[in-house]
Amino acid sequence: MDNFVFSSISMLAALFLFLFSMIIHLIWKRTAFFHSFNYTMILLIIPVLSICMLLSKPILYLNINLPSTYFILAAFVLFINFMNYILLYNVLDTEELRFQLAVQKEQLEFQRSKYQQLGEAYKNIRSFMHDTKKHLFYMESCVNNKKYDDIIPYSREIMHDLESRYCTINTGNLVVDAFVSNLLLQAKSRGIALQTDLKFDNDILPINDYHMTIILGNLLDNALNACKNQLNAKINVSIRTADDNFSIHVANTYVITSSDKAPEDFESTDFIHGYGLKNVKNSAETCGGFCVIQHENDIYSVTVIVPMSS
Repeated sequence: MDNFVFSSISMLAALFLFLFSMIIHLIWKRTAFFHSFNYTMILLIIPVLSICMLLSKPILYLNINLPSTYFILAAFVLFINFMNYILLYNVLDTEELRFQLAVQKEQLEFQRSKYQQLGEAYKNIRSFMHDTKKHLFYMESCVNNKKYDDIIPYSREIMHDLESRYCTINTGNLVVDAFVSNLLLQAKSRGIALQTDLKFDNDILPINDYHMTIILGNLLDNALNACKNQLNAKINVSIRTADDNFSIHVANTYVITSSDKAPEDFESTDFIHGYGLKNVKNSAETCGGFCVIQHENDIYSVTVIVPMSS
C-alpha cells in the first residue's frame, strides 16, 4: 500500500478517535459543570463535518489518484480540529470560571446578610440591657413612692415590647438565637406553624459559629422558601446533642400537587439559590459530619449530624 494512502487512512482514523475522545470528555465534563448546549454542538459539529468531507466521493477520489494531496488535506483538517478544540475548550473554561464567580458573589451576599442578622441580634442584646436598667429604675421609683398599681400595667407593657423587639429564643448561642428568632417572626407573618426543639450544650458544640451560620442559615431559608404556596405549612426545627452526636434537623411541609412538578432528585433539590444545600453539605463534612435529605409523607427534611468527638 502506498505510504501516502496509509498515512491518510491513519489520519482519518485519528480524526474518528479524536471525535470519540471529545464526546467522552464532554460527557465527563458535564457531570462537573453544565455548559450550554450551543458550545457542545460547536465542539462536535466541526469534527463530524470534517469526517463527512474526507469520506465524500470527490475527496476519496483524491486518495486514489493524488494520495499526497489527500494526505495534506487530511493533515490540515486534523490540525484545524485540534485548534478548534483548544480554542473552544478555553471558552468553556472561561464560562465555568464566570459561573463560579457569580456563585461566589451570591454566597458572599448570603453570608453578609446572615452576619448582618447576627450584628442586629447583638445590638438588640445591648439595647435590651440598656432598656432593662431604665425599666428597673422606674419600677424602683414606683416602689419608693408606693405607686404599686402602676407597676403591673407597666410590666405588661414591657413584656409586650420585649416580645416584639428582642430575641425570643435564648439558648446562649448567638447564631441559633438570632436565626431561630428571625424564623419565628417570618413564620408568624406568613402564617406558618413553627415548632422548635432546642436542647444542646453550647459549651461542647463541634461546630463553630462560621459553619453554624452556613448550615442553619441555609436550612432555615430553604424551609421558608419551600413553604411558599403550601396549605397548612409547618416547619419543625430541632437542634440537639444526644448519644455523642450533635444534630440539626429542619423539616417542612412540601406537598407536590402534580407529578410533573416532582423533582427528579431530592438530594439536590434546593429552594434558595441553587447552592445552599451544597454549602450545607460542605460545612457538615468539614466539621466531620454528614447530611441526610429525605422527602416522605409530604415532609421535606434535612438532617445534619456531627459527632461530638470531631
